[in-house]
Amino acid sequence: MSLNFAEKTMDTMPAFAPVCRSEELEPGWGEALLLKGAQLALFRTDANAFYASSHHCPTTGAKVMARGILGSTVVDGQLVATIACPLHKEVYRLDTGACLNADSPALPLHQLIEGDGQLWLEQI
Repeated sequence: MSLNFAEKTMDTMPAFAPVCRSEELEPGWGEALLLKGAQLALFRTDANAFYASSHHCPTTGAKVMARGILGSTVVDGQLVATIACPLHKEVYRLDTGACLNADSPALPLHQLIEGDGQLWLEQI
């Protein structure tokens, strides 16, 4: 999920590590990231929102989510960003990780914050 540093206070903010500059992520596409042995996927939507998730497909465990299909759908009257697994096309919400079209486990998400063009990932 993408947040602004101004929305958080230092007392409530967990430890974050810099991962890349926001302009390094192409809109509408994902990139894989290896951080402290964890394989993650970073996404930049066409609306310039940033998200981080596990790179592993929740159903099969295959390391493919960064190559998923970014999109959006309306849920309860709200437009939400989504990622579809490139293997089986399960569609996951990028704000909650919930699978929208199958009885699949949720996609693990990680908090991602943008500040002054730098993306910061909550330390895992």
